[in-house]
Amino acid sequence: MAIDWKSWDTVGGIMSIGSTVTGLIGNYAAANRQKYEAESAGLTLEHQEDMAAINADMLEMEAQQVFRAYNRQIMTKTMAAGLKTSTLKTSFAARGVQLGYGSVANVFASDAVMKELDKITMNSNRVRAANQMRTRGVQSDIRSDMLGASANNMFLTSSTVSPFLNMTSTLMSGVGAFVKNEGYGLIDLG
Repeated sequence: MAIDWKSWDTVGGIMSIGSTVTGLIGNYAAANRQKYEAESAGLTLEHQEDMAAINADMLEMEAQQVFRAYNRQIMTKTMAAGLKTSTLKTSFAARGVQLGYGSVANVFASDAVMKELDKITMNSNRVRAANQMRTRGVQSDIRSDMLGASANNMFLTSSTVSPFLNMTSTLMSGVGAFVKNEGYGLIDLG
């Protein structure tokens, strides 16, 4: 039984063409997958960008609420201190103590200093608490901007992936092998 090498060349050529076509399909699918993965990552980053922007807005509203809450606290404490002072004055006056002289004057001066120190402390706490919220808001805003840039980069990456261009190397190597082996006996290249 003699082996017809010409027919084996033909079988090899058909196998080579088949693997080239399979490679083309595989490269096309791989490039599409890569493109869709980049688009998906871009959409995920866009969502995170939106959430960070929403968080920044919420933190600003929270800072304003903290500021208002401290304002109410300052108002309540100031009114309580004023009530304490007036009660003290009434008590001294009812006992016939002359206000504004000696140790009584020192009591009222100390009371006024303490009231002012409390007000300064509360104001400092108010500003610090509101600024902490605002700082977190700015950080969230910056994160939003960075996520937006990353999302844009992913969309740009996705747009540069070309399934047809990805198939070119497989097509060229398949055609090169076909020509190198003189058409595998399938056609006459002579």
